[in-house]
Amino acid sequence: MSRIWKKIRGRWQLYWQDDGDDPEMKYLSRQDKRSLLYGGFMISMMTLVLLLAAVTVSNYRADRENAESLEKVLDTLNAYLATATEDEYEDVAETIRHDLVYSQYGEDIESLIQYIPNTSDSCCLDREKFLSRINFVFLNTGEAYGLDFLEAEDQTGEKSGGIQQTCGYDEISESSIRIIKERREAAGTAVLSRGRGVVSIHKMKGKFCDTCIQKILETVKGEAVGEAVIYDAVDKRFYPVAEGERQIGDYVFQTAYEQGNYEIQIEYVR
Repeated sequence: MSRIWKKIRGRWQLYWQDDGDDPEMKYLSRQDKRSLLYGGFMISMMTLVLLLAAVTVSNYRADRENAESLEKVLDTLNAYLATATEDEYEDVAETIRHDLVYSQYGEDIESLIQYIPNTSDSCCLDREKFLSRINFVFLNTGEAYGLDFLEAEDQTGEKSGGIQQTCGYDEISESSIRIIKERREAAGTAVLSRGRGVVSIHKMKGKFCDTCIQKILETVKGEAVGEAVIYDAVDKRFYPVAEGERQIGDYVFQTAYEQGNYEIQIEYVR
């Protein structure tokens, strides 16, 4: 480094060396060099000032356009609400959702729900001791219904008899689940009767932790969120209720969709 510094200093001193003995004026005088250096400095400063001014004007215009867009959105919202009758508010909410929200966020629901605070004291799925291995979970209520037909202590190969029926209802989506377990056959059926198919993100934020909500959204990437999912409590994974065949643990799920209902045939295959 010392050599480089000495070389730079030598070049600098050579640049400013006395040029008084230069009758043919082959080199620039010290005054000319100072003028060029000063001129270069002033031009650089003017360029910097112009650049900062351009950035400031650009930011001001962007802020002004954002303020105008926000004012337009608020005016539109006020116009919808001011002209709606009592029985039209549900239609107005649907219109606002599509015209104002989906136009901005599209299918990027994750960017939208980040503005809704999570109010859950604890995640509704944070109770492993009370959950089966595989569960049907309503997203609006956080209620879980076990889909295992053999409890952990019964998975010894012995098939005890008995038929058990479990029912659940989600009043927000108006959907219901009916689960029939046939323990002797180690098989059963779950029928999801869909209602309005409504999912409330506000309700989810009050039941699930943000980590679980993120995982749920990842299961239906690019699609609308359904009112229920299937949850594997061992692998901590979520699966959408959709047509087709899927194996989770020791169970095979065969799902068919007909007339607004999902019928899931479940079989223990270990």
